[in-house]
Amino acid sequence: MPVPLSSSVLVCEAILIEKSELLSAIRIMDTLTLPAGAVLARFYVLTRIDSQPGDFEPHVLQVRMAFPDGGGWVPVATAPEQRFFYGYKLDKAGPGGFNLTTEFNVDLRPLRTPGTYWIQVFVDGAYVNQCPLTLRR
Repeated sequence: MPVPLSSSVLVCEAILIEKSELLSAIRIMDTLTLPAGAVLARFYVLTRIDSQPGDFEPHVLQVRMAFPDGGGWVPVATAPEQRFFYGYKLDKAGPGGFNLTTEFNVDLRPLRTPGTYWIQVFVDGAYVNQCPLTLRR
């Protein structure tokens, strides 16, 4: 499968989907301050993947939250796989695109807080991007 042309991943408080199908990320963050006694962390992830021109094959996108551990990664929360095709609204000969909004409700009880975790994106099982999210009280 071709490698995506570009990718981005944002963590935010909310995502609005407008009537025109445009997306708005509200309160983009890299740190989430949790209230005392909270047992869940709720946030959204906006993932944007752009394809090489002419990629009309089916793909699978997965978003997860993980932390590094001895050279590997330990998943904390994993969203369901999302099967998709790149969209080509403007130019079928140009790059395609796909947006995914993912809601996370992460159980905080087994996690280190404060701690930095990574929101990771995979396409067809291959890592494509990540961004940090620090949880603090």
